Amino acid sequence: MRLRIPAVLASIALLAGLFTVAPVVAQPASAAVASDFQAGNIISDALFYDGGAMTAGQVQGFLNSARPSCRSGYTCLKDYGQATPSRAAVAGRCAAYAGSALESAATIIAKVGAACGISQKVLIVMLEKEQSLITDDWPSARQYRSAMGYGCPDTADCDTNYYGFFNQVYAAALQFKNYQANPTRWNHVAGRVNAVRFNPNAACGSSNVFIQNAATAGLYNYTPYQPNASALANLYGTGDACGAYGNRNFWRLYTDWYGSTTGGSSLMKTADSAAIYVVTDTQKYYITDTTTLAAYSSLGGIATVSRSTLDRYPTAGNATRIIRSASGGIYFIDAGIKVGFSSCGMVVDYGGSCNAGGYTQLTDAQTSLFVSSAAVVTPVFATTAGARYYVTLGTKREISDATAQAAAGIPAPIIVLTEDGIANLPDGAPIVRDSIYLNSRGQGVYNYVVSGKSYTIGAGTAPTLGLPGRSASALWPRNVAKLGAGGAFTGAVVSTATSTPQIVTAAGRYSWQGGPALATVPATQSFIDSYPALGTIGDGANVKGATSAVYLLTGGKLRTYTSWNALVAMVNNANPSIITLPPPVIGQLAPGAPVLTPGSLVRTESSNTVYLIDGAQNRVPVSSFDYTTALGFTGTSFVAQAHLDAYTVDPAPLGFGITCNGQDYLAAAGTIHKLDPSLKSLYPIRFTALSPITCALLTPGIDAGKFIRTPNGTIYLLEGGTKRGISSMARFAELGGVVGAWLDVPYTLSDQFPVGPNA
Repeated sequence: MRLRIPAVLASIALLAGLFTVAPVVAQPASAAVASDFQAGNIISDALFYDGGAMTAGQVQGFLNSARPSCRSGYTCLKDYGQATPSRAAVAGRCAAYAGSALESAATIIAKVGAACGISQKVLIVMLEKEQSLITDDWPSARQYRSAMGYGCPDTADCDTNYYGFFNQVYAAALQFKNYQANPTRWNHVAGRVNAVRFNPNAACGSSNVFIQNAATAGLYNYTPYQPNASALANLYGTGDACGAYGNRNFWRLYTDWYGSTTGGSSLMKTADSAAIYVVTDTQKYYITDTTTLAAYSSLGGIATVSRSTLDRYPTAGNATRIIRSASGGIYFIDAGIKVGFSSCGMVVDYGGSCNAGGYTQLTDAQTSLFVSSAAVVTPVFATTAGARYYVTLGTKREISDATAQAAAGIPAPIIVLTEDGIANLPDGAPIVRDSIYLNSRGQGVYNYVVSGKSYTIGAGTAPTLGLPGRSASALWPRNVAKLGAGGAFTGAVVSTATSTPQIVTAAGRYSWQGGPALATVPATQSFIDSYPALGTIGDGANVKGATSAVYLLTGGKLRTYTSWNALVAMVNNANPSIITLPPPVIGQLAPGAPVLTPGSLVRTESSNTVYLIDGAQNRVPVSSFDYTTALGFTGTSFVAQAHLDAYTVDPAPLGFGITCNGQDYLAAAGTIHKLDPSLKSLYPIRFTALSPITCALLTPGIDAGKFIRTPNGTIYLLEGGTKRGISSMARFAELGGVVGAWLDVPYTLSDQFPVGPNA
């Protein structure tokens, strides 16, 4: 028993037709030659979508000749019939189908082809490619059940919803119309380069194929593999393990039975040359590139003809986007659309003319294959890629945005087509306006433009300016390069209305009061006002750039905070305000010494002297840790000598007395105690003034008064610059004391008071 082919998976169809009995068709229409196979143009749209290719009688005649007799007990396709359901019209796809109590396979093929606009020849070839139904003399029920391989995925059995000969033929035809109506929804798209695999095994690889028409794209979407060299080398057999045969067999069968799959096209080439021409009644035009070829795809697929056939037509020049019909209309063509010109002047602007030689002459029939647009060609050509151009005198000038277009006095109406439409026109100087951010389209690179100059914005700078979130215009990089070079954009701008530099940031703008002059670029006031005003940046501001480093801006220099604690201590706030500046602004400021943590105790490796870091500028010598402990500061760390040298030494060493913002305090037990001026004479100690930053770190306690208590519990009355012991709590009460209303002090503080007589 010979091998019977199972229902072939619709998405693969690898071996369909390999084991078929050779058709009994008397003579092939045109024996297939492997070198004629075009992966990008398996069959022309004109042939594929010809719903009137064959009548039911012609289909029946072909089936009879393909398999004149059938094995006993089997029903061949020429004799097959079934009841068919009626199907409503599917808008844009298939017309209504009127069912019948009994219809032959030939009638079903003819009616489905006519209703859906799919060639009956294509349906016949698909039936053979998928299930060998045209030539098989003992077909199985399974072959009829899944006649077109529709609804048969790679990983599961066929979908029962599509079982049956009629269902298969109709569903496959409808699917091909779906591919045509929604070309970008599928994996293979006409008019562009597609990676088409050689086999379901990814290791077999793929190659880039420019799919020239909807019919070829549909075949790849139905069966997504192309034949490799081995499959083409053995056109009627098998190749190596990476061979795939579905689309090869479709092309081979169609060629053998009906002739060229690309015949009748207005686009022609020879087998020995890659040159493609648009052929009209009496002449031909050379197509110079793939974008122009795509523009003419409405004329059908590319027919491979003999050299003598092509040479019958003299070459009139290169094909252009400007065409003229035999009846005199002049149009611009793009993406299968023709848009009429309103004047010969506009034709000249688009690089052509109304005189002979200034356009590509087509027949009226050829012109009618392009979809007519209700619009007319305008001076402004916008593209589906987002660009817009002012087209004039054979050049195109990219426009940054609609506002720039209006400012330049260019008329508002536009037409929208593809970027390829005017790719052949040279670029002129772009049209931009002042004070805009400009995105290099497709690259995510930004520039600032003013006075015709472009200032580069570094990748690290863009986020600090609010990009890409802020509104930005766009040009192609090639046109950005045509602007004058303005250097780097720092983020510091100045308008003619004010000479004060403004720093623009993602959050808003700041008036610069930070010391040294910055490199600025001019800006319109409207650009500056587009950033909300957030105040000024001056001495004492905490700033950062694109990195995590935070700086104290002081004296026109940037001083790095050595730690987060240092920053928190400086501002006495666990959530300090930090201004993010553009890195080029940070880069213009000189570095200063690092900011040490206020209130920290530090020393160098080479010296035993300990200092209290007082604010951002001073260091106070510490002769005893009793003084720092009394303030609540403990722990010593080592710092570099250069870092310490940046701080001015306070001439008054630290003691138990401190002054904060003009108020005197006594330090004791880790807290500070306010000292009323009337009581200061009671405390014969030195007072050291500390900065408000350091003072903010101190913990206040009860106010200092005239009573102190030492660690051994002795309470003293301070009087006349001496300390006078109190013998009992009763005496303490007689002197006006209240329990707890004394100040606990260390012996080192108590010892600084002379001893007087007991109170």
